[in-house]
Amino acid sequence: MKNSIAESVKSKVNKIEPGVVFSYTSFKLDDTDKMAMANTLSRMVRKGTIVRVAKGKYYKPKQSTFGQLRASERQIIDAVTIRKGERIGYVTGLSVYSLLGLTTQISNTITIATNTRLPDKEIEGYKIKFVQRTAPVQEEYIPLLQILDAIRDIKTIPDTTIESSLKILIEQVKSLSLKDRQLLARLVMDYNPATRALMGAILEQYSKRTTIVKIAQSLNSLSQYNIGIPNGTLLPNKAKWNLL
Repeated sequence: MKNSIAESVKSKVNKIEPGVVFSYTSFKLDDTDKMAMANTLSRMVRKGTIVRVAKGKYYKPKQSTFGQLRASERQIIDAVTIRKGERIGYVTGLSVYSLLGLTTQISNTITIATNTRLPDKEIEGYKIKFVQRTAPVQEEYIPLLQILDAIRDIKTIPDTTIESSLKILIEQVKSLSLKDRQLLARLVMDYNPATRALMGAILEQYSKRTTIVKIAQSLNSLSQYNIGIPNGTLLPNKAKWNLL
């Protein structure tokens, strides 16, 4: 019986494209057969047939004239941000800020935001840094969380100015649907006061007043937020939100 399971696992692995990360869930086996499956995969790792990238996650390396090719960055990201079919983390930091047009700098480290504190690691040459966030991680929230992270980090994004970043982020918010702007207002409640104030000031210009009521109520009226926003038309309401 165990031999038949081992052959079934090997046959399944042979059909998987090289470089594609797969997990235990790729094998539709009964619970009683999972130990035999895990043992088979472990033997394949030892032989070099497959590579383990995380607990219960593997890929079949692609061979080239220069040797084995590692899995793609996207595959590695999925391996560490999807658990039991659910997204538990998302990419943030410089790589996202570059895609948003906020900076030209690119990091050699993949920054992943999760709700739990995890140790940094290196997988197949990819350096992965984990940062903890309290906002709920769901697939449909990720583009909005990435905007909020950029607003949170606006003072430290390299190779740009706060004014340039703010222009881009305001356009990002303006382009959202009313529904997404309302969701943005809910998600920002899990961020620090300075981020809430800046997001509230942006949303106030492009959303209904009811969208920003809770944000305003969550802030201390005596607190000031020294972000470095220039005077002008970008945020004419910055004084109202105690933004400097």
